[in-house]
Amino acid sequence: MALRWGFVSAGKICSDFAACLRSLPEDHKVVAVAARNLDRAKEFAKIHDVPQAYQGYNKIAEDPNVDIAYIGSVHNYHYEHALLMLQHGKHVLCEKPLCLTEAQAKDIIAEARKRNVFFMEGVWSRFFPVYQKIREIVGSGQLGPIKIVIANFGDCFLDVERVCKKDTAGGAILDKGIYAIQLASMVFGGQKPISVTSSGYLLDTGVDGISSTVLKYPNNAMAVLNSSISCDFPNEAYIMGEKKKIKICFPFWCPTKIEISEANDKIVEVHEFPLPDIKWDFNYTNQAGMQYEAIAVGNYIKEGAKESPLMSQNESIVIAGIMDKARHDLGYYYDDEK
Repeated sequence: MALRWGFVSAGKICSDFAACLRSLPEDHKVVAVAARNLDRAKEFAKIHDVPQAYQGYNKIAEDPNVDIAYIGSVHNYHYEHALLMLQHGKHVLCEKPLCLTEAQAKDIIAEARKRNVFFMEGVWSRFFPVYQKIREIVGSGQLGPIKIVIANFGDCFLDVERVCKKDTAGGAILDKGIYAIQLASMVFGGQKPISVTSSGYLLDTGVDGISSTVLKYPNNAMAVLNSSISCDFPNEAYIMGEKKKIKICFPFWCPTKIEISEANDKIVEVHEFPLPDIKWDFNYTNQAGMQYEAIAVGNYIKEGAKESPLMSQNESIVIAGIMDKARHDLGYYYDDEK
């Protein structure tokens, strides 16, 4: 029987994920979509052949035909929407960043465990074949002891109102930095860093325009993670060991190619993995790769798992804590944090 999805929001990322689910018709079906505006939900339903459109997200929570809720709303609503779905016994896949603070992350995950349902933060990067290859290479010791991860993610989004406003939890760390942070966290096994230090500047709106975050880990290892909504970055990442290094080619958060080099920058291996062939006009870069995440989530639920070993609930808490400290170092506090 296909896993029945209910969509919390009818935005662009939801549309892309729905297209990926529709490419897996035997195992997945979108049965309902909700939005604040009923016309928008109906339009989404028509485009993606969804049988039920609702106004109001509580209708997804109350729908007995929904097995799992996909939360694709703006992230300042994730906390409210995740708790609503969990309290009605739904499995949940929630887009990243999971929520706004470490405290909120702990609340959500405690509720998921209380309800004994599957819950995962939707860090889709973890399910790309390139990321699987990275885990294999790092785990094999081929690179030698890992000394530093460097990741850069920046786009000029100064004309995107949501990303620049504090009341929608905008800023570089929450919008871009999550991807760099999750990469470093994966490489270093999801452990809590010894220290987190951030520098950068705030826009006039109070959110960070550019940030540089340094994470220190045991054994003299570290990560340097740069994020921006004020200008474009190369958007590549590097994992450097004592023997060799990996370059994760653009776009590092949803990649199809890595290069392994020796100390003299001589490329000794190249690994490429084509995206799934899905006939859809996607809104964002390499979104066909969301299919990998969908397949994994479906398998977890079939197996009775409550979380993913590739993106654990405890690691979501660690990542939320890193983002809290990074924001606070820059002087970025939400109104209710002061």
